[in-house]
Amino acid sequence: MSLTKDVSEDQEDIKSLTMNTSLVDSSIYRPLVHLTPPVGWMNDPNGLFYDSYESTYHVYYQYNPNDTIWGLPLYWGHATSDDLLTWDHHAPAIGPENDDEGIYSGSIVIDYDNTSGFFDDSTRPEQRIVAIYTNNLPDVETQDIAYSTDGGYTFEKYENNPVIDVNSTQFRDPKVIWYEETEQWVMTVAKSQEYKIQIYTSDNLKDWSLASNFSTKGYVGYQYECPGLFEATIENPKSGDPEKKWVMVLAINPGSPLGGSINEYFVGDFNGTEFIPDDDATRFMDTGKDFYAFQAFFNAPENRSIGVAWASNWQYSNQVPDPDGYRSSMSSIREYTLRYVSTNPESEQLILCQKPFFVNETDLKVVEEYKVSNSSLTVDQTFGSSFANSNTTGLLDFNMTFTVNGTTDVTQKDSVTFELRIKSNQSDEAIALGYDYNNEQFYINRATESYFQRTNQFFQERWSTYVQPLTITESGDKQYQLYGLVDNNILELYFNNGAFTSTNTFFLEKGKPSNVDIVASSSKEAYTVDQLTVRRLTV
Repeated sequence: MSLTKDVSEDQEDIKSLTMNTSLVDSSIYRPLVHLTPPVGWMNDPNGLFYDSYESTYHVYYQYNPNDTIWGLPLYWGHATSDDLLTWDHHAPAIGPENDDEGIYSGSIVIDYDNTSGFFDDSTRPEQRIVAIYTNNLPDVETQDIAYSTDGGYTFEKYENNPVIDVNSTQFRDPKVIWYEETEQWVMTVAKSQEYKIQIYTSDNLKDWSLASNFSTKGYVGYQYECPGLFEATIENPKSGDPEKKWVMVLAINPGSPLGGSINEYFVGDFNGTEFIPDDDATRFMDTGKDFYAFQAFFNAPENRSIGVAWASNWQYSNQVPDPDGYRSSMSSIREYTLRYVSTNPESEQLILCQKPFFVNETDLKVVEEYKVSNSSLTVDQTFGSSFANSNTTGLLDFNMTFTVNGTTDVTQKDSVTFELRIKSNQSDEAIALGYDYNNEQFYINRATESYFQRTNQFFQERWSTYVQPLTITESGDKQYQLYGLVDNNILELYFNNGAFTSTNTFFLEKGKPSNVDIVASSSKEAYTVDQLTVRRLTV
């Protein structure tokens, strides 16, 4: 089936094409457990919620089914999952009225008590779904709402839309939560190029009042987008700390220190109308190139804080290879907590920590496993898995604890590094995560033979990041913990139990990721592998 350009006349073709999940079965780059669109273009995650009656997670997303680049008309794509690893695709949930319009980013709430008046007793309280989104028109962006009586699969637009119109073309991305203390709905929405996150309140999701502005904070870049508020549990609270604190997230594009788009966050207090940060420091959610437009789930099980981001970067997202007829994926679903973490020997800060969230970790099936422990790593002694290159899924993970030996005789001019290399099953290509003894920093090298990577000036292939050691002994030994998830063309790194993360895409010219090697550049015993487990996985 060809992709129609005239969306308004071919709704059934788009529905059929979107729901043809056989298109997802065979691919070159397509991740196995990260959500991708069946065809076309994906960007920001939208409307994340958990249906407790059906035990189903819903993810909507910015979707152009007509092409593999961003463009109008833009829809809310829709996928569901019971395990957050395998996904069922559905017809686009909300679409524009005309081809020069777009249903831009937004959120979903469950209106249990029918504050909106949209529902009657025929709709279960757990499935009273209301979407709040930006309606992008040629000359204005407004905030509109729509409701669903079938659990979030089809929507009816509110007849009196818009619910907020401030006569601006740069006013978007509403994220709505329920604030129990005041029994009100609270919306964060971006006045993008005024560097304002506006906070609105409502009793009924239809009538909104501006309560406050969170303005010009952190790293501003070109514009603010995709704001949100959520609560996160403090893992190691100090005396007098609450059980949870509020987190304000926002995205900037362009303007990331690495180039392009990035997410930042602030920790603080929220009273129902105003967010007050603990400080004005800039903290990035992820130090990789491919993590943007984060959103948290509404109604996550057990009040956990889970969310997902778009795993790409606006600098090059429209140019990455698309041999499978789609572009972009989401990050893994992650759980978020707050933890006091040492950022240098004399300071610690309350940091937003992340880890992959699996409904059941046993849903990731181990095909093969490689382990090593308590071994020195030198140029003459290397380690690595030797999994079969045939029938590889491209899905691997590794869990490593290593020690940098503080008493090793190393001069400043010595190059004493180690690299964890993720190798192709069909060529000598490999991407690498490394550590440099003298600089005390990690570096990432995602260079491959891909023509796109070699010619695109913005697909930065090498950069470094500092991570404070997990522990430092009196003799100067430094220990780090690292978890990595590799899924065909995406690498997610979680340092020191998720205190720091780095999410990056890559494109091998040939084959899929199949094995992991660890090599060192020096004969000096500068590194000890305390524990390493590499697993080849499937679902």
